[in-house]
Amino acid sequence: MTDSQVDAKGRPFELWMLAGVAGGAAFNAFAILLIPPYVTHVTGNVRVSGVLISVLSLAAVLGPVVGRFADKYKAHRLVLSLSVLGLALGFALFALMSRNLELYILPSILLGISLAGRGVLGGTYVVGAKLPKELEAKQLTVLNLLNPVGMVLGGVMMGAAVAAGWSYPQRFWLAAAFLFVLFIFVWGGSAKATRRLHATMYDPTTTKETDQKTTVDSADHPSLKKILLSNFGLFTLIMILSSINNNGVGSQIANIMPNVYGFSDVATASLVALAGVLSMLASLAGGAWMVRSDPMTVYFGGVFMRFVGALGLALVGMLAGSPLILAAAFMMILYMGVPVARLAQGPIGYRFAIVQAGEAVGFIYGASALGAFFGSLLAGFAADAFGFNAVSWMGAIAGGLAVMLLFLKMWPSWRQNEADRDSDDDLRKAK
Repeated sequence: MTDSQVDAKGRPFELWMLAGVAGGAAFNAFAILLIPPYVTHVTGNVRVSGVLISVLSLAAVLGPVVGRFADKYKAHRLVLSLSVLGLALGFALFALMSRNLELYILPSILLGISLAGRGVLGGTYVVGAKLPKELEAKQLTVLNLLNPVGMVLGGVMMGAAVAAGWSYPQRFWLAAAFLFVLFIFVWGGSAKATRRLHATMYDPTTTKETDQKTTVDSADHPSLKKILLSNFGLFTLIMILSSINNNGVGSQIANIMPNVYGFSDVATASLVALAGVLSMLASLAGGAWMVRSDPMTVYFGGVFMRFVGALGLALVGMLAGSPLILAAAFMMILYMGVPVARLAQGPIGYRFAIVQAGEAVGFIYGASALGAFFGSLLAGFAADAFGFNAVSWMGAIAGGLAVMLLFLKMWPSWRQNEADRDSDDDLRKAK
């Protein structure tokens, strides 16, 4: 592929991808480092923080609805931009509400819906444009690389704010201001990518014979039952389990690291920032791996890393003295598995799905959000009932189930699907 061919379709980095920075900062840094410890401090009940994070995740289950709306009304740019703005408004509402905990459900819902829009539309702009394989891998790599960039920036900002003695409302305002600046860049930089996406999605001459996607307005749009009972449905189940793994542990990481291993709040924020740096390296490695290999292999690697990270944290938590270096190492493995798996989940899901790009990515993101909901909810109750190390055990069990289903069920289906596609390509060439 020449540089001119790549430029005709797009570039590895485009300004709209800063939405990835917004998502990484909003969930993996701001929400995780602010909401659980603050709510736990105010109420003295860790279950409340678990409920709030789970509500945030449950709202993100609206991913399929958001994706189908954007597909139907060609509103991809509007939904993507407003999602980043919604993240800024969500944290601003937390700052304004201060200690009015009974109202915290409102910004949690807003954050969840906004995260859904950002996640769904980010993936849609890449997989929906049917880019050449090399460029698709590069854009997915960059897009996923920007998520840990946001986590690093968010972690550094929160760590600096803690060190400076800023109050929680002040930290919420800092998060809101950062996300508002990103909204401006995303809106201004998404016009060209939107035209490219729409030229592909709504031009029937660009649809490959092997793509069996239905139109959004089609009367034979597959039922929810048909979607969930397909191989695509099995993939979403695996995503839910793996999401329970990493999001369940991640939702309480600001409580786990101090209470199980003895890290300070500043050290915990620093670890989150370090995890973001290492996640960027993992994302680059995963992108190079996917160019040479296939998405399913890369996805399995990411899911396995998540499982190992949670299991390692659980085992170290049982050791007397809890060696800090081991705890930090397994936390890094858990976080590094996230971008590797996320890199490949879009191409896998879209290959199996029987709906349009936005809706397909919506189901993928919704499955991840559903897992985050159950993971966050279960994490809060597990920590309250059995202690914070129980959260890591919960994540390890869910991650182990995901690894088994992926290896025993999903991988054979993928191989058969790829063989069928190759056969169809050979027949078409013969004609």
